[in-house]
Amino acid sequence: MATVNNFERDLDYKQHRQKVFRRDANEVYTYDGSSEDLIHDSDRISDFLRHHLEAQRPRLDMLNDYYEGLNFNLMRSKRRREKHMADNRVSHDYAAYITDFINGYFLGNPIQIDTEDSKVAEELEILTDINDLDSHNRSIGLDLSIFGRAFEYIIRNQDDEIRVYKSDARNTFVIYDTSIEQNSLVAIRYWLAETTDQQEDIYNVDVITPNATYFYRANVTTDLKLEERKPAERHMFGRVTITEFRNNEKRRGDFEKVVPLIDLYDNAQVDTANYMTDLNDAMLLVKGNVDLSDENVVDLQKEANMLQLEPPEYETDEGKVTEGKVDAGYIYKEYDVQGSEAYKDRINANIHMFTNTPDMSDEKFSGQQSGEAMKYKLFGLEQRTAIKEGLFKKGLRRRYKLIEEMLKLNSELERNKTLRDLSFTFNRNLPKSLIENIQAVSQLTGLVSDETKLSLLSFVDDPKAELERMEQEEARARQQADQQEYGSAFAQDETGDVND
Repeated sequence: MATVNNFERDLDYKQHRQKVFRRDANEVYTYDGSSEDLIHDSDRISDFLRHHLEAQRPRLDMLNDYYEGLNFNLMRSKRRREKHMADNRVSHDYAAYITDFINGYFLGNPIQIDTEDSKVAEELEILTDINDLDSHNRSIGLDLSIFGRAFEYIIRNQDDEIRVYKSDARNTFVIYDTSIEQNSLVAIRYWLAETTDQQEDIYNVDVITPNATYFYRANVTTDLKLEERKPAERHMFGRVTITEFRNNEKRRGDFEKVVPLIDLYDNAQVDTANYMTDLNDAMLLVKGNVDLSDENVVDLQKEANMLQLEPPEYETDEGKVTEGKVDAGYIYKEYDVQGSEAYKDRINANIHMFTNTPDMSDEKFSGQQSGEAMKYKLFGLEQRTAIKEGLFKKGLRRRYKLIEEMLKLNSELERNKTLRDLSFTFNRNLPKSLIENIQAVSQLTGLVSDETKLSLLSFVDDPKAELERMEQEEARARQQADQQEYGSAFAQDETGDVND
């Protein structure tokens, strides 16, 4: 039987790709002027908003869909050409696997922030507790991995607290100036407020400048022309209070480049599932005569899961009667199991290779391995994470600059104090061998200080606090030893007095 192509063509997939992956779908917005010029140029702001909705939002929505497992195969409306055949839809959660693995490796352990100023350390601890910054950082990292960008919004609330929030990357963007520094001019947040009976979308739009926040409404039918929603509110940060974090220089998500490979893998599995379903309903081909005149006989044959064929009879010129051939069989596509599975394995391997994530189902990756061996297997991921770390630190520095300005304005931080010399340490979230860690640190005795050795132990979070606890334990041990020694001597003296 001739082999046919098991993989159907998606005629509308090319159009889907062209719509989502536009060249301007990841454009960085700039404006040649000051923030005051831009806030008075409402038509230009409407242009930015319109472009974000038309060009950038579809890409961001697509990336979010893939993270939630709503791959193209599930979302498409067009079914297979043959109406009578199976149309299974499957999606494979590669996007969430890649995102969660990389984000957990990068930010699974809290970022360690160090400062030599005790007052600054106290303020940082208060901020961390109020805002739960460890969880917030992981949430920012999640958006970075999905969308390639993330946005942080800092406000001073009614309780006079500095609060740090994440702004949805799908409806937030920053407009920069055209200088080499790329200073933030304004930030824009928008969200769908309502849809009228005439199917008109109306958006609420917040425009944040270095000195105030302006509130507008924009209607699609009026070409998103801005109309004041309520009076502007001033703030005292002196900077745009929304900070953009970037996953890499190109603002690409961690799984974005392998979306076509994920679609190919989905298609291959769909073809296999459809083949298995269609095989049960394969068409029966009968070559010969079938007597279906008696319904009882037909029913009995179905119950017996068999088919009785009557061979045709042919009479020759000499008057002899001969029987013809009979045959019955199913018509179905020939399935190349070995080739199809090899094709899927190759796609799976490419997805992991191009995202630098390990395949946990691979036996070569499993098993007991040393920490160094594990690091070599994650070498590619470490290079990617190093880039993320450098850009994340850039966002952190801007965060604490904003916080410092507000703390000093409210006299919560002395003028001679600063948050600009903080050091950030990122600790990779990897399974670690405690025995190897302890042995390596023990070999440093006499070469480095005790505090440095403690900082190298994976299970010690605060080396200074650990040193203090060690000193306290040594002091208690000396005190107990002294009490036992002097107590024993005192008891001997008293015994001697009684005997005398």
